[in-house]
Amino acid sequence: MQKLVPATCLAALAIAMLSTATATLAAQDVATSSQPMDAEYGKLIAQHLVDKRFSTELVDHMPASDTVPSPLKFFGRIPGTPGELTYAKDIERYYQELARTSKRVKLWTVGKTEEGRDIVVLAIGDEATIANLDQNKAALAALGDPRKTSEAQARQLIKTAKPLYWITSGIHSPETGGPEMLIELAYRLAVEESPFIQKIRNNMVTFITPVLEVDGREKMVDTYYYGKKTGKPRPPMVYWGKYVAHDNNRDGMGQYLKLTQAITENVLEWHPTVLHDLHEAQSYLYVSTGTGPYNPSLDPISSNEWWLLAETEVMEMAKRNVPGVFTYGFYDGWVPNYLFWIAQTHNSFGRFYEVQSYGPDVQKGLKLAPTVTSREWYRANPPLPSIDWGPRNNTNIQESALLFALNRVANDREIYLENYWLKNKRAIDAGRTGDVNAWVIPAAQNAKLNIADMINELRHQGLEVSTANSAFTAGGVSVAAGDFVIRGDQPYRTLADMYLSVQNYPAANPRPYDDTGWTMQYMRNVDLKTVKDPTILTQPMTLLTADVAPKGVITGTGSTILFNHTGDNELVALRFRLKGAKMAAAEQPFEAGGKRYAAGTFIVQNANRAELDKVVADLGISGEAVAALPAVPSHALTAPRIGYLHSWLRTQDEGWWRAALDRYGVPYTYFADIKVRDGGLRQKYDVIIYPTVGSSARDQVVGVAMNGPDAIPYKKSAITPNLGTPDSADDIRGGLGQDGLAELKKFVQAGGVLIGDGSTVEMLADYGVAQGVAVSEPSQLFTKGALMRGVITDQSSPLVYGYQNKEMPIYFSANPVLSVSAGGRGMGYFDPNAPGARLSQNVTPNAVMEKIAPFNATPAAPAAPAGIAENGSPFGSALPTSRTGGAAPTQLPRTVMQFPAKADNILLSGLLVGGETLTNKALIVDVPDGKGHMVLYAMRPFWRWQSQGSYFLGFNAILNWDHLDAGKPAAPAAARSGD
Repeated sequence: MQKLVPATCLAALAIAMLSTATATLAAQDVATSSQPMDAEYGKLIAQHLVDKRFSTELVDHMPASDTVPSPLKFFGRIPGTPGELTYAKDIERYYQELARTSKRVKLWTVGKTEEGRDIVVLAIGDEATIANLDQNKAALAALGDPRKTSEAQARQLIKTAKPLYWITSGIHSPETGGPEMLIELAYRLAVEESPFIQKIRNNMVTFITPVLEVDGREKMVDTYYYGKKTGKPRPPMVYWGKYVAHDNNRDGMGQYLKLTQAITENVLEWHPTVLHDLHEAQSYLYVSTGTGPYNPSLDPISSNEWWLLAETEVMEMAKRNVPGVFTYGFYDGWVPNYLFWIAQTHNSFGRFYEVQSYGPDVQKGLKLAPTVTSREWYRANPPLPSIDWGPRNNTNIQESALLFALNRVANDREIYLENYWLKNKRAIDAGRTGDVNAWVIPAAQNAKLNIADMINELRHQGLEVSTANSAFTAGGVSVAAGDFVIRGDQPYRTLADMYLSVQNYPAANPRPYDDTGWTMQYMRNVDLKTVKDPTILTQPMTLLTADVAPKGVITGTGSTILFNHTGDNELVALRFRLKGAKMAAAEQPFEAGGKRYAAGTFIVQNANRAELDKVVADLGISGEAVAALPAVPSHALTAPRIGYLHSWLRTQDEGWWRAALDRYGVPYTYFADIKVRDGGLRQKYDVIIYPTVGSSARDQVVGVAMNGPDAIPYKKSAITPNLGTPDSADDIRGGLGQDGLAELKKFVQAGGVLIGDGSTVEMLADYGVAQGVAVSEPSQLFTKGALMRGVITDQSSPLVYGYQNKEMPIYFSANPVLSVSAGGRGMGYFDPNAPGARLSQNVTPNAVMEKIAPFNATPAAPAAPAGIAENGSPFGSALPTSRTGGAAPTQLPRTVMQFPAKADNILLSGLLVGGETLTNKALIVDVPDGKGHMVLYAMRPFWRWQSQGSYFLGFNAILNWDHLDAGKPAAPAAARSGD
C-alpha cells in the first residue's frame, strides 16, 4: 500500500521540484559533439551491460583521444568488466598517466594510510584553472570567512570563483564499484568535448579520491582473486584498515584514522563546495536526503541543498526510465560522525550515494524484497522484483547520476557559492545574536591532559579556541584567567554546536540510523559551560595558534614522587614507559605536602630521575617529589603481560581498544580465538583483553564455520600479497570452541584477569563462565548509541581510581543488560533448552558446561601477593599474610558501577525508551574466580575514538590487574559461614 507523504516532506519536495523545473539540463548536448568515439570501448560497454535499462546517453559511449590513454588502453579492459577488480595502486598509476598526458588533470597525495599507502586526489578542470588552482583555492577560502571578506567582495568572488566538487569512494572496502567507475569518470571528464562535459570542466573543479581505505581495497582485491584463481572459499574481509572495518565511516567526530584526518585537513585547505561519498547498500541507487530528524544544528540551507540536488538526479534518471533511483527512505540525517559530514560541519555541502553492489560477478535473477520494490512517493520508479545485475549496471547508474549532479552544480555554480558564503556568514551571526554565544572549558579541572586533548582535537578540525586574558563573568558563568573560550561568532560554530549540544532524539521519529547521542564534553568527562550572553565576545582573550601542550614537570624535593590519579590517559603510558621503575598505587585518598591526592595515585620511589624527568616532560604529566613515603595502604603496579584476543569472525569494534592501547603505549600480544584452544594462557599472559565481537554468543564460540574440507587462510602469499596483517593464520576456522572457553576459565582461575565488553560479556554469562552474572534483552527497551548516567557504587574499587565523582557519563547502546547475583553457586544462567540454544559444530551448551565444570569447583584460598609491608606498601619487606578460605560464595561478583535507581535519571544525551528496564542494572562488574578476575563492562569504555573520558575504566583494570580485590568489603557473615 502506498504511504502518505508527510506534509513537511511535501513542502521540501515541492521546492526542490520547482527548482528542477526552472533549470532543465541539456543532456542532449552530448549528441551534438563531433569528437571521434572509441568504437571498441563503446562495444564493450554494450557487451557488459546485462540489462539495457541501466544506461543513459551520458555513458553509452567513450570519446577517443590520441594523447590521453583510455582505461581500455591502459588496463586492457573497461570498468564494469565482469570478474575483474582493480587494485588501488593501479588506479593511482592510471591517474598518474592522466596527469602526465593532460593539462586538464593534476594529481597529488593528500595523506598516507596506517600501512603507508598513498591517499590521492585527482583534480580535473579546464587548463587555465588547473594551472592556477591556488588562485581558486584562495577565492573559496575568502568565501569561507565573512569576517575577513566584505559582502561586496564576496559578491564579486561568487561571480568569478569556481565551485569545487570532491568525489570520494572506497571507504568501505567490500563496496567495490565506486573506485572502478571513477577510473572511467576521470578519463571522460578530461577528454570529452561535448557541451555537457565542457560545462562541468569550465565552470567547476572536480576532485576525485578513488579509494579512501586504500589498505582495505588491496585486501579486498586479494580475497576476490584468491577465490577466483583457486576455486576455494574466499577469506572473509576480517580487516579493512589497521583498526576498524565499517566504522571507518563513523570517525568524523573522533578523527583517529588517517583517512579521516586526510579529508579533514584538505577540507580545511581547499574549502570544497560539495563533498560526495560513494557507497553500495541500496537498490538500485539511493541519493541522500534523509527521513529526519535532521540534526538541529544544520543551517536550513543545508537540508534544502540535499533536496534540490537529489531531485535533479532522481528526475533526470526518471526521464530516461532508469528504474530504482530514489531518495528520502533510507538515512535520517542526525548524527555528524560520517565522512561526508566533515563537509556539513564546515558549512560545505556533504552528500552520498548508495548503489546496488558492483560484484564484480554477474548476478542472474537478482531478487529483491517487496519492501524495496514497493512504489512510494519518494520512490516513484521503484526497483524490479527480479533482474539480471552486473558490474556495468553499477558503473552506468552511478556515473550517469553523478554527471547530472556535476552538470547541475556547474550550471548553477553561483547558487552553490552563494550558499557557502551565506552558511558561513549565518554561523558567525548566530554566535553574535543567537541563543549560544560561547562555550567555556575551565582550565582548572582534574584531567588537564584530557582537556588539552579535547581542545586540540577541536582545533585540528578548524575550530578557533581562545584563552581568557583575565577573570570575568558572562551570562552567569564565571570565567577565570586562562580558561578556554570557544567563541560562537566564527564560521565553524556549526561544528561546535553539533558536538557540544545535548542531543534529544524524539522517540516518535523513525528508528535512528546510528548513534543518537554524542555530546563531546560528556564523552570526554570534561566540564563545559554554555554562555548565553553576547558580552562575552567583548572580553579580552587570546586566540590559540598552536596545540595546548601542558608542561610535564616534577616539583618539590625528595626520593618519592607522587602522580595524582587525575584520570588523564597519559598516566597509563607512564607505567609502561618506566617498566623498570618501582611503582605503586594508593588504595585510599590521602594528603601530602598540603595537597590532597586521589585513590589510585601513582607512587614512585627511588626512580632514575633523569629517565623519569624525560618521560614526564614527554607526556606532560605533573608530579610532586616528597621526602617520605605517604602513610597510605598501597599495592604494587606491576606491568602485566597483556594478551589481546580477537575473533576471526569480525574485528569491527575491537580495533577501538587497540587504537587506545597503541596511542598510549600499552604493549600487547595480538592473537586469535583459534589459538586459545592450545592452552598455556597463564604461562604467557597476566591480562587478556577480549573486546566485543559484535556477534551472538553462539557464533562467537563457533567462529568461522568448519564448512567443507578446505582451510581458509588469512596470510600473505603470491596470490594475496596484502593479507596477513595485523594477524595471519593458515586456517581461520573453528572459533573458541568448548575447549577455548574452558581455557579462558582456566586462565582466570590460575590468577589471570580477563577483560571484556559487549558480546564477550554475553558469551561469558550465557555459558556459565562468569558465574553470578546474567544478561537479558528487555523487550520494552530501545536505545541506540546514547550517553547515560553511570553511578559508581564502589568507589574503593581500583577500577574507578581517578574518578572522584560518584556519577559520570558513559556510552551505552542497548546491550548487554546485566544482572548480578548476590551469591550462590551453580552453572550460571544459561538455559540449554531455550530457543536457539543448541550450537552447531557439536559445540552444545552442555558440552561447554562439562568442559568448565572442573574449574567451577570450590577454589582454594589464594595467597597474598608477596612484598606487602605492614602499612600495605609494596616497598617494604615481605610480610606473608593469609586470607580466609571457604566456600565459593565468598567470591561474589562486585558491582562497581550501575545505572541510577530512577529511570528519569538515566539518559543524558540521545534516545532512551523503556529506561525502567535499566534501573540499578550493572555497568561494570568485577567477577573474582579462583585466583583471578573477570572484569565485565556493559557500557563501552572504548567507543570509537570519542569516549576518552571512560578510557581509564579500562586502563585501571590493566594497571591493577593483580590487586583488584583492594578495597573490597568483607563478605557477609552468612556467606562466610557457608549458610
